[in-house]
Amino acid sequence: MRARQLILVTGSGSGVGKTSLGTALVERLSRLGFRVGVVKHVHHGVDYRVKDTGRYLDAGASRVAAIGPGEYMIVEKKLLGFWNAIDVVGDVDVVVVEGFKNHMGNVAGRGGCIVYVGREDDKPPSPSSGKLIAINPAEIGEAVEALIRLIEEGKCVISTQH
Repeated sequence: MRARQLILVTGSGSGVGKTSLGTALVERLSRLGFRVGVVKHVHHGVDYRVKDTGRYLDAGASRVAAIGPGEYMIVEKKLLGFWNAIDVVGDVDVVVVEGFKNHMGNVAGRGGCIVYVGREDDKPPSPSSGKLIAINPAEIGEAVEALIRLIEEGKCVISTQH
């Protein structure tokens, strides 16, 4: 088993290309044979309530498993800390995390890599390590290639202590 690596994809706000970069990275890593998990920060709450799953939670269930052909989803009413969310994605080689700008220093301190997507006039914050790639939305392709190299070289391995 490979050591777990973490890429934090964060940025200056909504609509700058974090999800575009994250999905492109996941696609490339998957094609290269890496098992990839994703943790995405959402500000508006998880959107599961449009179907019956949400009705069970509204009725008082603390956890609901929705099972379909070839996939499942578990929704749980519980606050989950950043590092616990990393653990929840399970036994994967790489965890791609979107959002969580306030965890840049923490991720860098544990050995993870960070890509900051900002508009041309944005100045990215500087974490405590040198593994920060700052790009504008036009540079997503180049950033994916740089991140692939870092992953292949094992440069984004995170320590497992919380």
